[in-house]
Amino acid sequence: MEETVEKQPVHGKEKAAGRLIKRVLLFCLPFWLVAALYIIDDPYRVLRDYHTYDSKLLLNEEYVGWHIYLNNKDSIHFNSFILGNSCTMAFCCSEWEKYLNGGRAVRLFGNAESMMAIYKKLLALEREHADLKNVLMILDKTSLAKTCLLTGSGHILPPDISGQNPVSAQLEFLQTFISPDILFPYLTYKLTGKINSSSKSFNPYGRIRNQINNDAINPREKMIKEEGEQYWITRKKEFPERSGKKTVAEPVIFKAQKALLLNIAGLLRKHSTSVKIVIGPDYQQESLHPQDVMMLKSIFGEQNVFDFTGINEYTANYHYFYEKGHYRPLLGDKILKRIYSRHPEDGH
Repeated sequence: MEETVEKQPVHGKEKAAGRLIKRVLLFCLPFWLVAALYIIDDPYRVLRDYHTYDSKLLLNEEYVGWHIYLNNKDSIHFNSFILGNSCTMAFCCSEWEKYLNGGRAVRLFGNAESMMAIYKKLLALEREHADLKNVLMILDKTSLAKTCLLTGSGHILPPDISGQNPVSAQLEFLQTFISPDILFPYLTYKLTGKINSSSKSFNPYGRIRNQINNDAINPREKMIKEEGEQYWITRKKEFPERSGKKTVAEPVIFKAQKALLLNIAGLLRKHSTSVKIVIGPDYQQESLHPQDVMMLKSIFGEQNVFDFTGINEYTANYHYFYEKGHYRPLLGDKILKRIYSRHPEDGH
């Protein structure tokens, strides 16, 4: 005798499927709400074009600098470019322009910038038919060592520079936004209007860049003006004791680095670009390895490479520094005067 199996009615299966879909949608609802907030607010200013690039969240400087350039290139006709790491904050476009014959400058930097990013930017400027008349590169041993593009929402290049899929780039920013240490303080700000000052992902200072040439507007200059000598006295942790002994970094330029530097030099020669390379003053007074300095001079020309590392007048005075990692325009102006002097000093 055959055993009969009672079949569940079709409409019963449909109800079960409907309940499952409702549960999945309910489970995903918070994500869709956050995604909607991300799209509406565009907190990183990467979904749409803006005349002014400011946000309560710290922005990706690669995107900001590039879009400030695109916003103004047709009216200003930039022909001079400050490239390199965050220490470019010490070099004001208007000050550099004083040494250029008709130069109009813009700053295109990246935090912890890699040499590959600099090369990609030069290629992108070439595609934009930019007049590459002058280039000022602000580097250190860390930038010189890097031959690959950096990852993460704070470092990725705009897709029209890197060639990256735009969707994957946006997913990188969204993934960062939904992380708890970003999302919850941001929601608090949206609800209360108050910024969590302990969060390093927020900008509590207001405008920190010029919207025409991307010059830095550093809030620490205001602090120094208000506090005077107390600025350095109360920040001892940011200015560790220096040994005063001569130290030299390990070499960082090898085969891959040399090949990339040769590509950069070749592109600049093709455009007859006047290039100046600055190895910036290091608060710890560690010298760039002489082998690396010699390599840079052999590639870009001895008269175009300026090494300010080590123990010297540019690193001796702590008043020139915001903290151990960054120096002030006060020192940047001295460096510009030095490198464009008709009778530069010997040594560094």
